[in-house]
Amino acid sequence: MKITDKVKLFVIDFDGTALGGYEPYERFPDSLSAFLDEISSCGVLWATCTTWHPYIQDMVFKASSLKSRPVRAIGRTSLNCGLYINKKLYLDAGWDHEMLSYKVEFDKKYLHSVREFLKAYTQEGVLTEYFDYIFSLEFSSLNREEITLEFNSCQVIKEKTYFVFPPDGKTVLVFPWYMSKGLAVKKIQKSLGISPEFTLVACDGVNDLTMLEKEISTLQVAPANADPEVKEKIKENGGFISSLFYSDGVVEAAKKLLGM
Repeated sequence: MKITDKVKLFVIDFDGTALGGYEPYERFPDSLSAFLDEISSCGVLWATCTTWHPYIQDMVFKASSLKSRPVRAIGRTSLNCGLYINKKLYLDAGWDHEMLSYKVEFDKKYLHSVREFLKAYTQEGVLTEYFDYIFSLEFSSLNREEITLEFNSCQVIKEKTYFVFPPDGKTVLVFPWYMSKGLAVKKIQKSLGISPEFTLVACDGVNDLTMLEKEISTLQVAPANADPEVKEKIKENGGFISSLFYSDGVVEAAKKLLGM
């Protein structure tokens, strides 16, 4: 059986997944580079999905022993997409235009309502607005179930944002709906004609959870340092959690899952 009978697309996160545990931080460890080159030589396409801009990712690839390149280098949590032609990086203008149109729509139609909803919590917690309309609410103590119910009771929050709970147990992060790694993976799959059944995702953080829905990927792995919520989700979906950390764990878990 060929490896492409099991997986056709491998999507990997950067911080805490592809990177970590080795110095310098700005290059893929040799074992990960070798794994990516191996699956690439067998016909598997690989992609990145991270907060790092594609141009910065390109610097990482060039600093590594990596011979192959991703079919898509997704950056800024889905806002940008890099394409490689003869190992030279180009930004996908069509992708950028589509994401910009979503951002303009969010700004005009939904941003005010989102801000007003979140402002209601400023007596209990500290509200911070970051670039690209990302918000954080930090509380002295947070009731996750209560916040989830309250957020889901607001139509604009439920339909036009998504929210995650970092491991500090005191914060909730709110993102515009289009800044979803899951959406980015779906767009890659559509462009390549690859289904979730043949998509493998490697990740570690709560902002990666949207990639772990079964309609996005059915093959899933994580290193030992992954967030407990990520581990729980992957175990529920029949994935593999390594006992090793960072990229070493990713390579070990992926090889076991694929029978390599």
